[in-house]
Amino acid sequence: MIRHVTTPLGSATRFGGLSRSELMARIPRYGNKTTEMTMARLVRANKLTGWRRHVDLPGKPDFAWPTERVALFVHGCFWHGHACGRNLEPKVNARWWREKLAANKARDARVRRKLRQRGWKVLTIWECQLRRRPKACCKRIRRALAQPEYD
Repeated sequence: MIRHVTTPLGSATRFGGLSRSELMARIPRYGNKTTEMTMARLVRANKLTGWRRHVDLPGKPDFAWPTERVALFVHGCFWHGHACGRNLEPKVNARWWREKLAANKARDARVRRKLRQRGWKVLTIWECQLRRRPKACCKRIRRALAQPEYD
């Protein structure tokens, strides 16, 4: 396992003795059960059609409706720095994680801007929203698909 230079060897989190880096390395980029797979089940159950996954667009949106030009990102709260109060700030290597998450947020903003410049409507649904209010997430998607200009 690759370790960052500033991560003390053997430092463990309360997550079964794994370091934060080891724990986060286990989270898949695609097909994450708490975000992408949950959203896929939800859009199918709500009969939202016309979507594609991993369309070749800036930022590789999790879902896209090419005809309506709607791009949907389903973000994990920790990885994308959502201020929902659910996230624990890492104690070990805290500065590195703050910089990492700040860079992720800056990248997300650049991607949204690029997509909007290309005429795409961009939606972000957070992991916590998906878990707490799945019906509201679907209503938001329906509105975006129905409206010519949505923000």
